[in-house]
Amino acid sequence: MLLDRKKYSEFGYLNDDLSGDAQKDLLHKCMVVEQSIADGDFPLEEALQAYQLTGEDYENYIARISNDHIFLSLSGNTSTPSNSFGLKYTIPMYIDIVAKMLDSSFDQQFHEQFGGQIEKIKEELEGISVGVKQLKEKA
Repeated sequence: MLLDRKKYSEFGYLNDDLSGDAQKDLLHKCMVVEQSIADGDFPLEEALQAYQLTGEDYENYIARISNDHIFLSLSGNTSTPSNSFGLKYTIPMYIDIVAKMLDSSFDQQFHEQFGGQIEKIKEELEGISVGVKQLKEKA
């Protein structure tokens, strides 16, 4: 995606401007920012500024696609499972994966400084996972 749409008159840009779907436009911008960062075109802050995205919008996008990927890997579906099998097995596994992500996502110095808080978060997540399993065993 080019930064200055006014300089270029390609059909795709005209279509983008006329579509009027704010959610679709936001999703497209997030995808372009993600690709721009992956390609090394921009660091995160510059990409967000160039494509006029807030950090919160981009974080929400990353969280959504991460959730979709995890649930797809566990259940073959990108949404939170609603059946009893999904609640009993997939959601606790999802929570366990998130807890493991906390261990592998930061360097040693970060863990030394915030390790106690990370452990508290992991304990809470593990408690939720056990609670969901117990809830479904009673049902």
